[in-house]
Amino acid sequence: MMSRRDGLETAFNNAWYHGAKWTLIFLPLMPLVMLATYCRRRFRPKNSFAALGAPVIVIGGLTAGGTGKTPTLIALARYLSGRGFKVGVVSRGYGRTTDDSSLLVSEEHTHDEVGDEPLLIKQSVSKALVIVGKSRRKAAKSLIREFGAHVILSDDGLQHYDLPRDFEVAVIDAERGLGNGWLIPVGPLREPLERLSSVDFVLERNGRNASQALTYAPKRLISVKTNHTISLDQAKTLFCDKSLVAATGLGQPSQFFIMLRHLGFEFTEVTVADHALLPLNEIHKMHTPDHILVTAKDAVKMDKQACDNVWVVDIEAQLPEVLLSSLEQLLDRVSR
Repeated sequence: MMSRRDGLETAFNNAWYHGAKWTLIFLPLMPLVMLATYCRRRFRPKNSFAALGAPVIVIGGLTAGGTGKTPTLIALARYLSGRGFKVGVVSRGYGRTTDDSSLLVSEEHTHDEVGDEPLLIKQSVSKALVIVGKSRRKAAKSLIREFGAHVILSDDGLQHYDLPRDFEVAVIDAERGLGNGWLIPVGPLREPLERLSSVDFVLERNGRNASQALTYAPKRLISVKTNHTISLDQAKTLFCDKSLVAATGLGQPSQFFIMLRHLGFEFTEVTVADHALLPLNEIHKMHTPDHILVTAKDAVKMDKQACDNVWVVDIEAQLPEVLLSSLEQLLDRVSR
């Protein structure tokens, strides 16, 4: 079931995080990569506070691949919306097949039109204004000036310096860390390690320090086809002695599988490349499962009519109070 893209992604991850050395063939490129990253940051635009008319909070990463950026953004959007702020979200819309023009996301859009992560954000936080576009700066301006957004959250974009920002959150994975410490393509780093010292908050997924830790709390299971929900205890009863597959196209699928095993589920693992569509027909033919467990990011790309036995594991990202307090101070500065 592994495609060429899956195989390439696996090969790079093995080199970056597990000691394989073959990416060292790219070492001659390092002077150019280092120069490009230096110039991009050195000559970035200088902006005053809330330069676009509202504060901009960037949730990004220093490494390629999944670290929990989108769940973090969703948790922040829910928190700020609950505090009465009109939240705008800007995203590139990775994987969208439409043109490069900006598009305001609705819950009725498809992942082909807007990308899987923007659609997931909109479905998770219906009050949020989500817009996709090639230019995050233009998208943010539109949300502030045309729709009256009080605060902007950028899904990824730590390295997109054209977008003014007032607060940066870098999300890293405590288990994988920063890999071999090299810049792409020799290693997973998008920018040098010292970039972390310049962000406002470093959030560690599954970190040991509670004041910096991002953790996931599984809440329930939701039928992809009917939206029927069951508790975790009900799921354990339903799945008892059944054939179970856990399938995902996350950037770091092991996080999903570890969580499920911690809950007591036994299953066969199926993975595809980050953002890829799960091949349900192949999964049924190869494994004949009674039930299939997927993430919310996978579910937004599925045809609900073909999902009789597919369940979303609904999780909630839990953020440290220190981060939320810091953002409260930032937004209080706007009101003053």
